[in-house]
Amino acid sequence: MKKHFSKLRGFTLIELLVVIAIIALLTGIVITSLTGSKAKARDAKRISDIGNIQLALELYFDRCKTYPDKITGDLTKIKTGCPTTPSQVSLASFISVMPTPPSSSPIAYDYAYYTDSSGNVTDYVLHAKLESYNEVIKDSLLALPTYTSGTWTPTPLACPSSNASPNTDYCRGPK
Repeated sequence: MKKHFSKLRGFTLIELLVVIAIIALLTGIVITSLTGSKAKARDAKRISDIGNIQLALELYFDRCKTYPDKITGDLTKIKTGCPTTPSQVSLASFISVMPTPPSSSPIAYDYAYYTDSSGNVTDYVLHAKLESYNEVIKDSLLALPTYTSGTWTPTPLACPSSNASPNTDYCRGPK
């Protein structure tokens, strides 16, 4: 009786190495294309955070007729001239947790304010440093005017600029 052996053929070592090389190349291309997307996502978080802080500051101003003199630390203790019954309004009444920048920039967002002659905080600037240029920077704050004696005059508050090209400083002020 004659035995028939079927010739089973597997992949050769060279074929396996070629497939592995192609997969490695495609993985490298995908990973490098995602790094720009991650930076844009972090920038989007910074822009969103600045908007949320700005909203909380405007709500605080609506209630207290002044802005707080700080926005970091224990938000429940930030009570700038806003007595209400039975207790004072704090910034924590409008924002539960102060947003923090993504891990690539561990420092908090910058907050500068301007006080009028009676000591009320009337203007402010919120600042974030973006990783790359974004079209939203065109809407960024350049300088804040104040109304004094019937005329608008610029205040010392302006968006800091790194003099880098393209500029990546994003600032917002009162609405």
